[in-house]
Amino acid sequence: MARAALLKLTLVALDQQTVPREDYEIVVVDDASDIDLADLVGEVAADQLGVRPRVVRNTGPAHGQTVAYNIGIHEARAPIVLLATDDSLLAPGALAAHIDSHASLGADTYLCGIERQYMYGVLFRDITTGRLHPRGDLAVRAFGSLVGFADIRAAAEQFGFTDWTVTPDDVRFRFDDLYRIAALTPGFRDMYEELASDRDDLRWLCVRMGNHSAPRDALLRIGGVDETVPGANSDQDLGLKLAAAGVGIALEPRATSILVEHRRNLRSFADGSGLRRLAERWPRPEVSRLGEYFARGYDRRIDEYRRALMGPAKKKEEEHGAA
Repeated sequence: MARAALLKLTLVALDQQTVPREDYEIVVVDDASDIDLADLVGEVAADQLGVRPRVVRNTGPAHGQTVAYNIGIHEARAPIVLLATDDSLLAPGALAAHIDSHASLGADTYLCGIERQYMYGVLFRDITTGRLHPRGDLAVRAFGSLVGFADIRAAAEQFGFTDWTVTPDDVRFRFDDLYRIAALTPGFRDMYEELASDRDDLRWLCVRMGNHSAPRDALLRIGGVDETVPGANSDQDLGLKLAAAGVGIALEPRATSILVEHRRNLRSFADGSGLRRLAERWPRPEVSRLGEYFARGYDRRIDEYRRALMGPAKKKEEEHGAA
């Protein structure tokens, strides 16, 4: 029930938006889950929410995140779609910021909000209880090595991090406190700096699905999220499709959110099928060499990748110009 607890927090955050409740809808896509999600969402709505989310169920088999996003896009009735995850808490003003920005832009644009990560979600299986992941968990060991702890699980217990839980009341009444203790990871900061710059050649690398929005018609026009690209690389494919269709990719810094869990199986990064599929679909150097970008792991930088793509003559020209 850990995912259900996360979904409840996400729904509470959506219920706290400053936009009048009659002006937006919440569509929950149930990808053949093993629980009755409609009943669960109904209970949460009756007990905690002022809005009634609409649940759309894929009766099976489970197709994965990309298919679920496309179902949500097709089912949405509003002209603007915000692609959210079940573990991303939108700040109360996030939806209003997305809507206002789309209205002022007057052109098809994919807007990226700023998402901070609640770091304890890396350590905890269920941030609603504080229960830690098993000691042998690969993601926990990798994260521990990154920050210099041989056993980060034991360190978490010693530092009292097991008390850092998140409740619906935290989301409803203490969102600013949660946001302050969440971290802007270097990889996400790099994406936001790229979007804030005047460069646009690699903006497609900044596309994520969580606190991002776009006109529904634009998403339908490009065929939604490609369901043949493995989930770990579907973001990059969507970014490439948006750029090819002339849909702008921009930053909306007023739209903030907290990623509270969103654990990824680190073994999926060793599967190169997604990168191979991208290279087949987009036979260009900046796509075919993406393995070099992702190989840098947590330390990857878009501008460094841009420089790696340059030939020696172009690099020398740029360095001479900077001098």
